[in-house]
Amino acid sequence: MKTIIVGGGIGGISSALLASQRGEEVILFEAHENIGGCASWFKRGKFCFDVGATTVSGVDFNQPLGKIFKLIGKSPELTWQDPGIVFHLSNGKKLSYCCGFDAWMLELEKTFPHLTHRPFWEKVYKINSHAWELLDSVKSFPFKSIADFTEIFSRPDLFNLYPYLLVNTEMMLKIHGLHHPEYLELINGILLISAQAHAENVPFLIGAMALAYPRQTYAPQGGMRGFFDFLESACLDKGIRVKNKSRVTMIDNHKVFLNQDSHEYDQLILNVPCWNQAELFQGREKVILEKDLKEPKEAWGAFTLYFGIPSFTNELYQQVHLNHPEVSNYFISFSLPEDESRAPLGWQAVTISTHVNVETWFGVSSHDYRLKKQSIMNIIISDFKERFSIQEVKHLTAGTPKTFQDYTLRKNGYVGGLPFLYGMNPFSILSSETGLEKVFRVGDTIFPGQGLVGVAAGALALDYRIKKSTS
Repeated sequence: MKTIIVGGGIGGISSALLASQRGEEVILFEAHENIGGCASWFKRGKFCFDVGATTVSGVDFNQPLGKIFKLIGKSPELTWQDPGIVFHLSNGKKLSYCCGFDAWMLELEKTFPHLTHRPFWEKVYKINSHAWELLDSVKSFPFKSIADFTEIFSRPDLFNLYPYLLVNTEMMLKIHGLHHPEYLELINGILLISAQAHAENVPFLIGAMALAYPRQTYAPQGGMRGFFDFLESACLDKGIRVKNKSRVTMIDNHKVFLNQDSHEYDQLILNVPCWNQAELFQGREKVILEKDLKEPKEAWGAFTLYFGIPSFTNELYQQVHLNHPEVSNYFISFSLPEDESRAPLGWQAVTISTHVNVETWFGVSSHDYRLKKQSIMNIIISDFKERFSIQEVKHLTAGTPKTFQDYTLRKNGYVGGLPFLYGMNPFSILSSETGLEKVFRVGDTIFPGQGLVGVAAGALALDYRIKKSTS
């Protein structure tokens, strides 16, 4: 079986490793010079910046990335972060999401002394733990058919989780007496990081997993460059051919076409966003894939800043809430102070990101585009420098949805994946099966939310489907 994978993000890399384990001959084509997709990296001077995703989670043996590492036979060098995230609320209060339950409760009680926190968060962690068990059992999610759906009955002991799909996270806050503007600001900030939506739009089953995420936050040594170098090396060790700077321009008649040559395949796995898939095909196949987009897919874009600063913190991940009309909040990722592969000694590389609506960045004049870009950059960098008493920055660079479209080829610069929204029909989520023979897909527009770990879970689900179909 000759398997070709288009796209070298975490979904493509994971799928390549799993296909190799199935005994298939694997080639992976990545259009960019580096693998990683929108979680890749770039250099400016002596600094190495993470493009988008900056954290790693879900590395326990029973969790998606942990399973990929087990397949490889070793793990990348990861540094556990405690606190997982430090929050700066718009009212000036600061609190650290500590990994220990009691320490986190003390932080919440100090910041919100008039509220009772423990019952809500005990429920969050209990549901999160069982949700990973459920995900490990219901391997055909996202569902393609009723037969897939019946797999949920394989674990009757976890039936008590399903009602939490019928109530949103905001409702659960109300039930526990936590529906206060400042508290909701904190909760919405956490949810946006991995669930890609606010409390009113996130079912509590998904919300619990997102709210528990900061308890298991790791910084990869070397940043995302180090993380993907590790994965690329693992692919090469297993005989997988990884072809960078190899953009697939067309797929037709069981062949992928690049600028200079073509390659036949028996099986094809697309690790490209759903909006980009149909444009690779011709005729009937193109029409079939276009049908998947008839129902609009909600997604975010990102505005990002990259720069170097004199080293000053070991709290690598922080979220600042401004409640500004143009910037509600922004997420900061600092490089490890001792990591000289990311920044010179005494300096740290910084990546900042905030969610934006992509529609406002396209169809505007170049003058208005530049003004908008400069305005948001000024809001964030001015607040950052004042908040952390920073005087000097190096290599300040900004990215917009248009930048992501140009460099990662993602249509309209959509990043972060598709959210699993409250009230959503589970059959409306795109399955890893495309409707085309021996053509499958993975990526953040297939498995909803949850970042790198969710995409890896989607690759594992596809592996299960392929094995099931051939058994």
